[in-house]
Amino acid sequence: MKILVLTISLFSVLLVSSCTSAPPIKTQEYAAVPFARVFEYEFSTVWKAIEVALKDHKIESRNPSKVDALELRKMTQRSLQTDWIYGQSRDKYQEYTVNDSPRKRFLQTRVKFKLIARSVMGGVEVEVRPEEEVEKLASDGSSLGYQSVDMPDPSRVDEILKKINQAILSAAP
Repeated sequence: MKILVLTISLFSVLLVSSCTSAPPIKTQEYAAVPFARVFEYEFSTVWKAIEVALKDHKIESRNPSKVDALELRKMTQRSLQTDWIYGQSRDKYQEYTVNDSPRKRFLQTRVKFKLIARSVMGGVEVEVRPEEEVEKLASDGSSLGYQSVDMPDPSRVDEILKKINQAILSAAP
């Protein structure tokens, strides 16, 4: 008798918890893009381009934090990390239905980037390490807070690498 009561209790708890949980987060598939790129320029040129590419974002830390122009010319490695950058996800969404018609809602996201620039033979390698969190939504559409994701959106990394390249190409000679 106790086993039957326990089984019914467990089943009812699982049923209630499955009804109140948030719909699963899905991810659209995109072509793979690299998370690093080698720029065939001097370290100081590439670092200045990194600063220009991220000028609209709050920088949380730089390592080393302060460097004058002479020290920058002699450097072989430097890194920085941005603060959270908020926006709408390009690849993560939740599906739902309205009147038997399937819909998808792209989730709000926040991303931090850690950029590491290091001198290599032939130029400077810039590695971008993203940390992404997406907003979880309850079944009624209300926010349940942010949740870390295993695979960050690769298009945002590609966008930063393209901005760095554009900043290098548009810099005064």
